[in-house]
Amino acid sequence: MITAADDPAKPARKVRVAENDFTLFAGPAYPDHVMRQHRAFPRQASILLLWLAAGCYEGAGGGADGGTADDGADGGSGDDGSSDPYCEADTKPGALTHFVRLTHAQYDNSVRDLLGVDDHPSSAFLGDTSVNGFSNNADQLAVPDRLARDYRRAAEQIAAGILATPANLATIVGCDPAPDAVGCAETFIDTFGRRAFRRPLTDAERAAFLSIYQGGDGMYESGSAFEQGIAMVIEAFLQSPSFLYRVELSSPAAGSELVALDGWEVAARLSYMLWNSTPDDALLAAAEAGELATPEGIEAQARRLLADGRAADPVQDFHAQWLHMDKYPNIQKDPMVFPGYDPASPASMAAETMEFFRRTILEQQGTYADLMTSRTTYVDATLASIYGIEGDFGDTLTPVELDPATRSGFLTQPGFLASNAYLVETSPIHRGVFIQRQVLCTEIPDPPPGVDLQLPPADDTIKTTRQRVTHHTSPEQCAPCHAQINEPGFAFEGYDAVGAIRTLDNGEPVDTNASFANPDGGTLTASNAVGLIEQLADSPTAQRCYLTQWFRYASARVETDVDTCTLDGLHEAMTEGGYDVQEMLVALTQTVSFRYRAAQEVE
Repeated sequence: MITAADDPAKPARKVRVAENDFTLFAGPAYPDHVMRQHRAFPRQASILLLWLAAGCYEGAGGGADGGTADDGADGGSGDDGSSDPYCEADTKPGALTHFVRLTHAQYDNSVRDLLGVDDHPSSAFLGDTSVNGFSNNADQLAVPDRLARDYRRAAEQIAAGILATPANLATIVGCDPAPDAVGCAETFIDTFGRRAFRRPLTDAERAAFLSIYQGGDGMYESGSAFEQGIAMVIEAFLQSPSFLYRVELSSPAAGSELVALDGWEVAARLSYMLWNSTPDDALLAAAEAGELATPEGIEAQARRLLADGRAADPVQDFHAQWLHMDKYPNIQKDPMVFPGYDPASPASMAAETMEFFRRTILEQQGTYADLMTSRTTYVDATLASIYGIEGDFGDTLTPVELDPATRSGFLTQPGFLASNAYLVETSPIHRGVFIQRQVLCTEIPDPPPGVDLQLPPADDTIKTTRQRVTHHTSPEQCAPCHAQINEPGFAFEGYDAVGAIRTLDNGEPVDTNASFANPDGGTLTASNAVGLIEQLADSPTAQRCYLTQWFRYASARVETDVDTCTLDGLHEAMTEGGYDVQEMLVALTQTVSFRYRAAQEVE
């Protein structure tokens, strides 16, 4: 339990938070949008309530310590740079109705980079909820009571683990407490707080954390008074909303619908978009120096972050969620039908796909077309068997070149194919739904309740999976949707339920021809999956869909009508540049949507 000391100038009060009592002191008046966020989910943001009451949002950032939204050259994004380079019309960002809580992956990465703890404490947390396929949507990132307890337990365990290793604690603290323990604690609070909160601490916060430090002695079973106090401070930081949320408190200019983010807020957006982690010292220094006040300064830092190995995390996380790779661990196949199937295959499939995206985008400066059509992949012995590649392979992923007639990019990798198939047979419907929803952004409704999803058994007239799917989805009420779904799925019938190439299905030749309405106009016709994928690689609709998916992930929200102009402009610019994925990520940081937030109406 964390107990914040009373401020003698303010009356003490108790607030029930989860299962603990916290003695708090009343805070000042808070910005309307802060209080409105708390009211948006009462009793859920229990930690937010704790720190609001403790006065820890008073005057966050500002002035010489990183600038305000109004002072431009002193750290804010400036009031003369509000034009969007990709939209000539006046534009403003779609509204975020809540502060953006760190996802569990971002929490783990931040704890790792702040404290050197890399054991994924969030694995025991209440899971994040996905919206439009992504788990970082701000509207769903609340803190219900159970997650508040998860945060508390994780903070206690992390602090206790650090306390148990004095050498690690000394490295984290970074100063010698022997001559002046309080002075060293104050230094740690300032330096660690700046990194944990992604901005300098306010005077009120410094005083509150110093009180927590001074009350730490006796709270643990071991350690000196200094060490226990520091452990308590770490516990408090890891439960603070200024750590758990990307808090943005910059104020709008009078009458403006735009709020320019200050340098600290821009730094946080950059690091969590491009690293899925907290800013490093160089990015915080850039914020403090006012270098993030211009699009050019933001671009320079974006390129630096993308050149760092940590950029692999969001690149892989985005594609893992886009491809629904959470299904991979559950991939199972009937050993009677696939006697050579290795139960370790799902792990190899996931590793191949993640390595493919990392190398193609970050090492090879790949384009969207490269992701769709590359013949290079990375295999171990298990995957080589599925691909039918001869050679000496072990447990390590090795780059190989695949047959361009049969393989093309990530959509012909075993992971995608096996995860969109059944225990014994393929699933053209699952594969086709993915192409329409995820690659083309087509709105395909779920089947209505009560529909029989079981395909009819094969007989003398309907022998192949394709024939059975066609028969089962032929009724009038099914045909409109399945005219879009079945055909792209049929193109992938040349791959079995494991992802290996096949030419026969139930003794009959496999038919991989596909023809369906092309969202770019006319009819899209292909003789197999490779032909379909090559057309999707050049499809403006598919390219725009990939951009839109990244916009949702980077913005922590779903696009709205006010984003259409910016997305149109981005798509045009990316088309001219060959849809280089790294350039697309840099371009997203240049938009008004990234550098500003919408002013919130006062209730």
